[in-house]
Amino acid sequence: MFILALVIFVGTVIGVQLTTIYLSLGMLIILSAIYMLRPIPRGIREVALWSALYVLGYWLSFSMNDVIFNILKLADLPRELIIACSRLSLFGFIIPFLLYAKLNKTTTNYIAKGSFTENIYFPLIWVGLKDPIWRFILIASCTVILSFSFVIDFNQQDLYRLLWFGIWFALINSVLEEILWRGLILNRFVDLLGEKCGLVAVSIGFGMYHYSIGFPWVVCALFSVLGMMLGGIAIRSKGLLPVIILHFIMNILFVLSGLIF
Repeated sequence: MFILALVIFVGTVIGVQLTTIYLSLGMLIILSAIYMLRPIPRGIREVALWSALYVLGYWLSFSMNDVIFNILKLADLPRELIIACSRLSLFGFIIPFLLYAKLNKTTTNYIAKGSFTENIYFPLIWVGLKDPIWRFILIASCTVILSFSFVIDFNQQDLYRLLWFGIWFALINSVLEEILWRGLILNRFVDLLGEKCGLVAVSIGFGMYHYSIGFPWVVCALFSVLGMMLGGIAIRSKGLLPVIILHFIMNILFVLSGLIF
């Protein structure tokens, strides 16, 4: 079941980014047909339904992004602020999954504060050196800050201006992406496939989704690895606050290094 679920979900995440809205309607028809065919195992039918919700969310988010971008552009706001605010379009992804969550509760629920004192293991989340989550996040944050310090130009004239826009971008993006991927999607796959397989499936999807933001596929693969770490923190902490903090820090570093603006 894991392989088939992975193919359906990740295939949908990749496919919807490479097609037009009209071809996406064909994807919706196929996914809906899979969901309605009762001889197909219930788990696979549910993955098809979640994938259909993703297609709907993608195009809703795409439309919202256009509206936000055009309105803010007319207001003659700085380009960096427009890009940061355009991440509010993630609500387009969130809405279908949130409505579905209201109708179909999950046993697993990561939409909570989460614990900073639960243990996580490095490097394989469940296997390796044991550390409380707060210390893991501290070490990870220091590591990425040190790594990015070699590529950030601290002498650029608009550094503080860029930092300000970076904070806005990171605040919007980290919170909404975590609500979507770890709060609404990961719990579904964990309930169906278990923590390890569910984490792998969602992390690959999370990485591939970044293609629509403008990253090449190689970088998307690296984001999948990052998704494993972020998802692992959410699973071990049983909530989103610890992972949002790390995601927030990394997003600011992405901005300062020139990856976003």
